[in-house]
Amino acid sequence: MAKHSAFPFQRPVPLTAVSLVESMQALQADAWEQHLRSFGALPYAKALLNGGASEAELHAPSQRILDSLQITAGDWAINQLWYRTKIVYDVDPTMMRTLADMDTSDLLPGGVLHQLPHPNPVFVFTEGHHVLHKDDAPGILRAMYVTGRRSDNTLCGTNDPDVAQYQLTFNSDLVDKVGNVVDIDSLRISFALTDDSFTIRRAIDEVLRNFRWEPLLTDSASPEEKRQYMESLVHFGLAHLLYVCSEKADTRRRPIGRKPAKKGERPQKPLQVHELGWHVGAAIKSTRELIENDRRSAVAAGKRTMQPHVRRAHLHTFRHGKGRALSKVKWLPPIFVNANGDSVNLDGTIIPVQK
Repeated sequence: MAKHSAFPFQRPVPLTAVSLVESMQALQADAWEQHLRSFGALPYAKALLNGGASEAELHAPSQRILDSLQITAGDWAINQLWYRTKIVYDVDPTMMRTLADMDTSDLLPGGVLHQLPHPNPVFVFTEGHHVLHKDDAPGILRAMYVTGRRSDNTLCGTNDPDVAQYQLTFNSDLVDKVGNVVDIDSLRISFALTDDSFTIRRAIDEVLRNFRWEPLLTDSASPEEKRQYMESLVHFGLAHLLYVCSEKADTRRRPIGRKPAKKGERPQKPLQVHELGWHVGAAIKSTRELIENDRRSAVAAGKRTMQPHVRRAHLHTFRHGKGRALSKVKWLPPIFVNANGDSVNLDGTIIPVQK
């Protein structure tokens, strides 16, 4: 795959999960490694990857650069940890928008996030999720890496027996007015795993308390603007993470063949791609179209109708087992209401409203 040597550039169309991951590897991992090498900080990054490092090993001209090197080393180590398994969740665009709008007000049982099916995955969003960054720069969220930390804050895999926190690393394209990618933004948040019941609101508050902005970045955003930006990212990330941890999440393995190795080189391990929400997403999309066609027909017939709307998707805890002592989390898809006020299931079945 050809590497982009400079910004700006255009993402290829159509963009696939594989080409997006490979592009991020070429753009970001190489840039991080070059930055670390230029300050002699690569050994520190490798120590982070292997479970710990001493800040005394880092040397920089100023405290701000030292802080920045620590963050870059963390991003590099996270990327290398993912590279060991190469798990990719290719998220259906309709499913992505549904999860971004998901109602996350329910109380959830502790331990649900320990049910992550695959270690250290990266969620990729080929259509992209549009975000407004803290300095009002338009961005397109392209990927979210999931890794872990132990109680002593050292980096580890999500399947590590001592994992105490999850980290979500969001990678976005910063774009200009005509859609050219002019820079890449990486932002990382952490939150504790808990055995107690919790809400998304509580997790967001924890992230905002502990988050540290990149020290070399300058922006004019107010604290409230930063909070809104962070809230939108954490909500988006946790919604996707919780969905894949819920019972019977819509995932399907898509085999990816090995690329031919160059002469004298060992063949690389292929990406482990899992389609996420492609069956449910297609059903949601077709149901939305059914609702819209129903509305147009009613309008054309001169009928008075209510505005079609959607009751948002949400997670729900179900008690089961002896004495209902066990709990499991299910994702309930959106409920669509047509122009006549009837509920419409994802299979297109219309359930008339009770008069």
